[in-house]
Amino acid sequence: MIRNGLFAGFFLILAGCTSVTDEVRETVEYAFKDSENAELSAEEIDNFPYTSLYAQWQGKARNLIVLGFVDAPKKYHFISAEKETLIWEHGRVTRTQGLDDNLLSISNLTNDPLRCIVTTPQRCNNTWQRAYDFQLDDGTRVSRYVKSAFSVKQREQLDMPYGQATATLVEETGEFLLTGERFVNRFWVEQDGHVIKSEQRIIPSKPTLNLTQVTWIGRTNNSESAQ
Repeated sequence: MIRNGLFAGFFLILAGCTSVTDEVRETVEYAFKDSENAELSAEEIDNFPYTSLYAQWQGKARNLIVLGFVDAPKKYHFISAEKETLIWEHGRVTRTQGLDDNLLSISNLTNDPLRCIVTTPQRCNNTWQRAYDFQLDDGTRVSRYVKSAFSVKQREQLDMPYGQATATLVEETGEFLLTGERFVNRFWVEQDGHVIKSEQRIIPSKPTLNLTQVTWIGRTNNSESAQ
């Protein structure tokens, strides 16, 4: 999905709105110098000027993806040089573009418990039903209804790329109704509802995607203030 060499195209996208220093270019080249897992040092993370995540499909190498732009309300578009896109809302991937298999849409997103299950649990449902529309690499479009239940687990101390963080584990147990395929998604959520890490199934019968926050510009790591 997200390939090494990601930022060459991303810098072109940003050229009209920001300047890119030689130091940042060197950091990017270091992160993508070979096919090994991408990893930024603590100093590189401190100096990295863009919001970014580590993205890793189960069984594949880890890569760094970068926030290209944000749509209201809080739709974060993380992009690659090959015009691959992950749209992220309240910690959940809700659409993809440019992959072999693409998630096209998820219905009933306003009732996704991830929006409230940590911040206002007393006013938040712990079940959710919705439809997934996705397109396979042969062009076939498929719809699947999904139901899932959410449970709030323990608070955990995590070793994040940027340092220690405390977050609440939210576990989602779901089922694709037509096929009966079951899955478990996990989200680590800070007190203000911000998701810093996740393991989620995007498309049935496909590998799990792990996302981990590396940098989030404008937000103090492990912040209690909303972002």
